Amino acid sequence: MSNRSIAGRMAKGVAKKAFTRFMDRVGGKLVSGMADTSSDAPDSRFKPKRDLYAKIVADEKEQAGTDAE
Repeated sequence: MSNRSIAGRMAKGVAKKAFTRFMDRVGGKLVSGMADTSSDAPDSRFKPKRDLYAKIVADEKEQAGTDAE
């Protein structure tokens, strides 16, 4: 049998749940404020080796040009 009382275990559970909720709310805002966490976020020091979006737009314009002829 454990040495802790039922009230002590319940208080620990409540405190743990409250701390988890607090960190879910505040921690998420803190992390998103420090950095953009999206996977496609550009880095100001990073120059991509390829510009996929520009390539897609150029291909679409080229395709539209050949369709018009």
